[in-house]
Amino acid sequence: MAIERRNPLPKGKYWVDIIDTPKVPGARLYFTAWLARNRGKVKVIKKEEFGALITGKARDWYLFEVLEPVTWETDKGFGLPSQVMSFENPNAPVVTSSADTATRPEPPAGPLEQLNELFGDAKALAFILLGAYLLTRK
Repeated sequence: MAIERRNPLPKGKYWVDIIDTPKVPGARLYFTAWLARNRGKVKVIKKEEFGALITGKARDWYLFEVLEPVTWETDKGFGLPSQVMSFENPNAPVVTSSADTATRPEPPAGPLEQLNELFGDAKALAFILLGAYLLTRK
């Protein structure tokens, strides 16, 4: 995902995570105020809120569109936004929710896949099982 480093922020669509941390406890409030000050220049498309029950860090995820260039306030503790596919950024990825921006681990392997990983390909596994059978047979 391409991070947008230009300031003022040019027209286009973007996503950003706004996280309250001990270092910047009011980041979400600062961002809400930034949105209010730029009401005619920025349109929120989607907002997802995540609580702080486990991590201690409350997080809001935003998908938004900049309708005309706007100053991005880097001194308030929120990071730089990432580009989303739009007329202005046609090669950026399509993003419709925070799930589109997260890297997820592969699902856990099933028992056969785990055996295959442990012993190599299926032929090797078959030979091992056959050998074990022949050794235990009387």
